[in-house]
Amino acid sequence: MAVVGAGVTGLATAYLLARSRTAMRLEVFEAEAQVGGKARSTVRDGYTVDWGPNGFLAGVPDTIELVRDLGLAGELQPASPAARRRYLYHDGGLRPLPSTPQAFLVSEVVPPAGRLRAALEPALARRLAGGPREREESVHAFLARHFGATFAVALADVLVAGIAAGDARELSLDALFPRLRAMEQAHGSLVRALLAQQRDARRRDARQRRAAASGDDDAAGGPRRPAARLTSFRQGGMQRLLDALAQALPAPVRLATPVAALEHDGADPHPYALRLASGRREAFDDVVIATPAPAAAALLRPLAPAAADALAAIPYAGVRVFGLGFDRIDVPCALDGFGFLAPRGQGVRSLGVLWTSTLYPAHAPAGKVLLRVLAGGRHDPEMLELPHDAALAAVRRDLRLSMGITAAPEFLESVIWAQAIPQYTLGHARRLRAIEEGLSGLPGVHLAGNAYRGVGVNASVREARRVAQALTGAGRA
Repeated sequence: MAVVGAGVTGLATAYLLARSRTAMRLEVFEAEAQVGGKARSTVRDGYTVDWGPNGFLAGVPDTIELVRDLGLAGELQPASPAARRRYLYHDGGLRPLPSTPQAFLVSEVVPPAGRLRAALEPALARRLAGGPREREESVHAFLARHFGATFAVALADVLVAGIAAGDARELSLDALFPRLRAMEQAHGSLVRALLAQQRDARRRDARQRRAAASGDDDAAGGPRRPAARLTSFRQGGMQRLLDALAQALPAPVRLATPVAALEHDGADPHPYALRLASGRREAFDDVVIATPAPAAAALLRPLAPAAADALAAIPYAGVRVFGLGFDRIDVPCALDGFGFLAPRGQGVRSLGVLWTSTLYPAHAPAGKVLLRVLAGGRHDPEMLELPHDAALAAVRRDLRLSMGITAAPEFLESVIWAQAIPQYTLGHARRLRAIEEGLSGLPGVHLAGNAYRGVGVNASVREARRVAQALTGAGRA
């Protein structure tokens, strides 16, 4: 068994396969000199900077079960309660991002006419139900249909910026946010659906509090599950999970070992072979390709050109990430939240700024502030082409406008991800079907990764379980 790619999905797939089939030969190939892909972290001078995902939702079982199985539960670092509030940079200042339907009705981030139209959404639900619910919609079109064009212009790109760094007019609601489609189908009105969720959450919390007080797990339907709270690791950031997965494998990951080609010979007892960049050829029964879609397309083109074409059609957003450390006295801002997003047209070029030292206090030295700035994305690809000094100057200007920071950072690291986040653009489901059909003649080849069925760590681990289940019939650790 070969796994190509040692990011979150590749390592989790290899780990689950090794747990299920302990006697098999398992090799993991990684082109880079370290594991992690874009989920790697840097630890220096007391600062911990994540260059990709900055955690996972612990209330979702996919990753937390893996963490427990690896023996890492005692190292978890839940996000600080102080980071619950989120902001938008709007009209020259940081404004709280509404977190409930009720809050939107008084929020200044949407113009008054837009708030009025959004307030009418429950009353208009019957008419909205006659909309194109059977047809794929963009995120922007879906929000405009429910809440009006003014609301969609103000917030659609904000909704996708922190997840996909994409363009809401291009991204498929059905592929990126299937839960919103399900809420519409169940309730008609999204506002009614969200209010129902709030009621259910309050009732569930009340039951769990009563159960905890009485010691009766059954009263709450079983032991209390961890909250769906963003969570990382006290030491090492998300790199800790990647390193633990790699160390738990039966053989070391073969780092700095690019795979140049995938070959197939049905007459061979081991029908698939990887041709390494060094020229070495190694044969396997099954191959899991856990690379970004463009690299998977290149490997598959000689054997499955139709699948390769569909893979190559999955676009990516490039992102430039800065980790900046400051003395607390040099940051004249309350830092009482997660950070902020910056909609287009507000004078700030960056996509957003994460207040990492508020989110995870252990990721910065005492008395210091760690900020993670994301820039670029589908709306600003030129940001990736700027020389380092020019890009840093643009980011520092954004911090001066939004947070009043004029001091130079005392800690500075940065990275450019040319293919940072796959874009689930309109037609994504059709592309996935074309990939599956194109691979039908290669039963031992499996694709895995965040380019297909969900971005984020939990989605990557869920993808790993799906592939492990397909290969062994036992995808759970």
